[in-house]
Amino acid sequence: MSNKVINVRALQLGERIDLKGLERDDAFSTTPLAFRTSGEGIAVLFKSGAAVFIGMNPVDEEQLIRGLDDRIIAPLLERETETLRLVVKPEEDGLLTLAGDLQIKSADPDRLLLVAEAMAMTVAFAYDERRLAAAFERIDEVAQSLKQRLLPREPQGSLLEQIGEALLLQQRLAARVDLDDKPDVLWDHPELERFWARLVDEYDLPQRGRAISRKLEVIRGTADTLTDLFATRTSHRLEWYIIALIAVEIALTLYDRFV
Repeated sequence: MSNKVINVRALQLGERIDLKGLERDDAFSTTPLAFRTSGEGIAVLFKSGAAVFIGMNPVDEEQLIRGLDDRIIAPLLERETETLRLVVKPEEDGLLTLAGDLQIKSADPDRLLLVAEAMAMTVAFAYDERRLAAAFERIDEVAQSLKQRLLPREPQGSLLEQIGEALLLQQRLAARVDLDDKPDVLWDHPELERFWARLVDEYDLPQRGRAISRKLEVIRGTADTLTDLFATRTSHRLEWYIIALIAVEIALTLYDRFV
């Protein structure tokens, strides 16, 4: 008998999804909101802006997304997407095959919910990594200018605004993904903790989280350095303005005295 295969697709739809008022009688989880759809599919929605569809066809997925349009905060023009094939194989659990498929012992709702949690983190990290890559391009330009002993030519407000936007990623990352907090399902089913640990390890979630944190520290340090440099330049300008005013005052005094 062949093993059952289930297709999973995760998308980062926006900064957040407002789930208030979306409670359903048929939901088997409220945080995140998970419920069955037509055709034995499952939809899992996260406040973090991610949606995971399990065993659903693309038409039903897009129809559900359209129904969420008014609830997606800051929708993304370019969505982050991750796909996965689940292979139900009783003797294996939480193993990624060479083909990239994930083997699970059974397709029970609790295991599928943990898979959705891992996939939601994956697309959230991908979104943050893309935003950080753009911020690092700006930092490289700044570094090249400083290497030539020049402050960036770009207006101070514009430059700091771009770096400040990257710094907001730290707040969003903390609100969206906390690997130290266990998914709620594990409080009721501690026997699945090993399965969750394997998922976290297979998708390198801790390593990606630490890499993002290190990059955020670099960006924060760059912002602090630029702020100090701009403040120093402004201070020097004020000093020259004061010297110029004093010189003008002395010149006028001498003019009045001798002329």
